[in-house]
Amino acid sequence: MIEKLKNFPFAILFILYVAYLSYQLYGFHYASDGAVAQHQAQMSAEQSEIETLKKKLTEGNRFVQSLELKKAELQTQLQKLSEYQGTLSDTLDVPSMIKLLVTEAKKIDLRVDKIEPGKKLQKQYYLEQEFKLNVHGSYHQVLLFAQRVSQMQRILRIEAYAIHPEQGSQIVKAKSQLTAQLSVRAYQYTVGKEDRIQVGGK
Repeated sequence: MIEKLKNFPFAILFILYVAYLSYQLYGFHYASDGAVAQHQAQMSAEQSEIETLKKKLTEGNRFVQSLELKKAELQTQLQKLSEYQGTLSDTLDVPSMIKLLVTEAKKIDLRVDKIEPGKKLQKQYYLEQEFKLNVHGSYHQVLLFAQRVSQMQRILRIEAYAIHPEQGSQIVKAKSQLTAQLSVRAYQYTVGKEDRIQVGGK
């Protein structure tokens, strides 16, 4: 028995054993289905998922920032609209406007020969009503009348589209008598879609 053991090829068996361990070690570290490769693939997938989540988080933050900017812009627009509503009258009484303009002209001795409502123009948020006036007085009086109208609490826009000096006067001076055709535009705030939504939401 001892002789048989002495003749047993232990060296070859050891070499085979080492080769087997080497194969197992190679498979563990380098084989596509090995534990290390699977772990690396899992780590790579998790890292890719983390990067994707980071991108989504960044996009989400940008969206929130954009939303905040839009919110601020909307608040600014609403504030402007509120101020706009405050400067425009909710009603436009044509006879009262005519009386107001005539009264202002009388205060500075500017004669009103003719006054009548002109065209009416509907805009998105307001109604524009024109008043046409024929006045007679000095150049200084016409300028003063325009200044007084422009400084009224109510928004009025005044334009002179024709000025005719008296016959024999070639140059218009401060005290030169003339006839002027004026256009005064008054504005009335009208209820828009946004107001109807706000009223309906109360």
